[in-house]
Formats: sequence, C-alpha cells, structure tokens
Amino acid sequence: MKRLFILGAGASRELSFNIRIIDRGATKTVRDIPHKEIGPLSSGYFYYTNKLYNSLKKDLQIVFEVKVSDILMEYIKKYYKCNFNGNIDKEDLLQKEEVSKKVNIEKLYIFLKKKILEDEKNAKNLPINRWDVDLYMAEINLLEYIHTSLSCLSYYCTSNNYKILSEYIIKNEGNIISFNWDILFEEAMMSTGKWSPKDGYGFNFKEIIYKNEEDRRKKMINEINSNNFILKPHGSINWYNKNGKMNEQILLIQLNPNLRSGNFGLLERLENNCYSSIVPPGAKEKISSELWNKMKCLLEQTDEIVTIGFSFNDNDLHIKNELNRINYKKNLKITIINPENEKLGNIYAEVFCTNNLEMKFKTFSEYCQMLIEKKEI
Repeated sequence: MKRLFILGAGASRELSFNIRIIDRGATKTVRDIPHKEIGPLSSGYFYYTNKLYNSLKKDLQIVFEVKVSDILMEYIKKYYKCNFNGNIDKEDLLQKEEVSKKVNIEKLYIFLKKKILEDEKNAKNLPINRWDVDLYMAEINLLEYIHTSLSCLSYYCTSNNYKILSEYIIKNEGNIISFNWDILFEEAMMSTGKWSPKDGYGFNFKEIIYKNEEDRRKKMINEINSNNFILKPHGSINWYNKNGKMNEQILLIQLNPNLRSGNFGLLERLENNCYSSIVPPGAKEKISSELWNKMKCLLEQTDEIVTIGFSFNDNDLHIKNELNRINYKKNLKITIINPENEKLGNIYAEVFCTNNLEMKFKTFSEYCQMLIEKKEI
C-alpha cells in the first residue's frame, strides 16, 4: 500500500520538546532536558513564540533575540486596524493570547504582499525615493522574525512525535507533503540516517551552502539515496533564491550531527541579492515546477492519505484548487488526525473525491502511540 502524509500547522499544536544542550568542550556531549511547550501556531504566532522563547531562556544561555521590530509593529497595527477596527500594541501582541490570536501570521504576510503590489503599481511612474520604504522593510523584518523563531525550534528543540513518525515512514515506506516552513520533521528524518536533504526534497538544488565551516571545506554530503520525499510547496527556512529566481533554489545544509540546523543570521551573511524561499499562503507562485509535478504524481499513485493538522484554511484556496485537479484512485482512503472540526470531513470528501474517511485520532500523540503499540516502528 502506498501511503502519503500531509503535514499542516496543526502538527505543531501539541509538540513535546526536548531542550537540547550541547557541551562544546572536549567531550562535545549532548544532553536533553524534558520540556513541554506548545509550538507556535499561525494564529497567535507572536504570543506562542514569545512564550516559548522566554521558557527556553530560563534553562539556556541564548545569545540571540526573537523580537518584533518597530517598523513591523507599525504594520501589524495597520493590519489590526483594517481587520478588527481596533488598536494593538507590542504588549498585546506578545503577552495577551486572545488578542494575539487575531493576528494570523499567514494573513499578515498576505496583507503585506498585497500592500507591496499596490505600492509598486502606484509608484510605477514615481522616483524610488517616493516609494514606501518602510513597507518593504516590514516584509523583510517579518521574514527575519519567522526565520529566527523557527530556527529557535530547529536549534534547541526536537519533536518526539516527528521522531516516531519518521521511524515509521522509513520502516514502512511513505512520502510527505508539508505545508510548514520549519525543518523539525526533516531533522527527525535525517536522524534516521536514511534520508538526505540533497535528494529528499523532490527537486534539484542549483547550489548548496554549508552552515558548518568543516562541511564547507569538504563540500560533500553523505552518500545517502533517499527513498522518501518531503515536498514543501510553501518553501522552507533552509531554502533560498537569488534575485527572486524561484526555479533556482539554494539549500542550506548542516551535516555535523552534534550541531543543529538553526539558521541564525543567515539572511545577513548571504549576498544582498539572496532571498528566503518562504512562500506566503495564498500565493500562486510555485517554487519549482519539478516539485509540483512530483506532488501530482505521488497523489495520483497513493492508496492512503494521512493528514495531520491540515485543515484547508481560507488562506490556501489555491491549494484546494490544485488538489481538485488530481486524478485520485477510486478507493483512496483518508485518515484525518487532529481534525479542527467535524465539518472538515466534508471538505476532504469533496477535494479528494472519496467517502472513505476515518477521523479516529483526535491528536497527533494518539496516532503515534498507536504506532508504538502495534510495533510499527
């Protein structure tokens, strides 16, 4: 049976983290401190990130900051005023959960993108000094915030659920479509020793950048032939492009198993014409036609789709349209884990053209526990 997993933002809803401390002395030992904290969600992203960051600072000496710039905050105020006809300040955004949950980071990204398109249209015949520079800086600052916060996860934290799922996929075969920007799942797959980012993302990279100096000098990647694909149509914090050429992707890679793949400061170290390949939800821009063709092929061949925290939110209508064009197998089975609501089943039945639906597991942890009990890993 061919199985395909779809990961959405809800896969991070109940993450159990291990805080990983690396002793950089002679022994280079690694020790994990059990720690539970909710991962950042799209709605309330700033609040949950701030909460996680402050929790980490209690146990670790963190030398970087996850902060909202003043320019970005001004545009968050405009977003809030436009959508809720109210006011919001930085304290509300970072410390008041119910207020912060109104600021969906995906919708904020789309808001900024639309503003930029409007500004470019209006400023076509204006000198560059009349452009709204702060607007473009707000988008850059948002990208930097996303990078730093998700790098925080990738550098200090691991996911027990992803570890279990990756071992299951390697043992029983399967492929993944992930709509998440973070690389926690890839970290888990790399730890199996059976998956490599060089060929595991489903398309070829134009260039590889090594985070570790020793890896850069060797200019080599372990010869691992990945049998499982992780396809990421919304991009990833370890993908970059030059001059907006989305069909020519650059991969950041970390090979040293004693280090982690957090991308702190990478945007500042790269050339000025190098940009993050994070695609905002709602954008029809495709990172790689090769990636989307691979998605279509895997979806048409699969016998079962297992979705984890994927809800077809309003920001991803173009994803729904793309999936509607797929010719699925007649007896396709859909297993929905961590469903947002009961109506979700109707959406899945319509999109995937099947009534063979199962909503047996309310949480990701329940599903992983089943895999353990059935000795599937």
